[in-house]
Amino acid sequence: MEFIADFFNAIWAYFESIPAFLDDALVKFSAWYVIWVTKAKIYFVGFAWDVAQEVLNQLNISGTINQYWGSIDSKVMGALTYFRIPEALNIILNAHLTRYVLGVLK
Repeated sequence: MEFIADFFNAIWAYFESIPAFLDDALVKFSAWYVIWVTKAKIYFVGFAWDVAQEVLNQLNISGTINQYWGSIDSKVMGALTYFRIPEALNIILNAHLTRYVLGVLK
């Protein structure tokens, strides 16, 4: 009789372990999905950056900026260069263009 009781206890323990198994499986699947989405977003940011660089090259925005930048007075140019205004404008321009490209790709 002890064998029959152990058999049914084992079956009952198996059925009790199913919700925990499903919970663990869903946690693993959700973690995999979150990691995959994060890696995809990182990839698409890099892709959008490449597209933004190509748009800048096609529109020749850098050449136009350099042309107008060269016509600024040398004293004003020295002050702007000291405060690194050209680098700041370049970063802002690239960031806005990359954001625009990401918006278009959505």
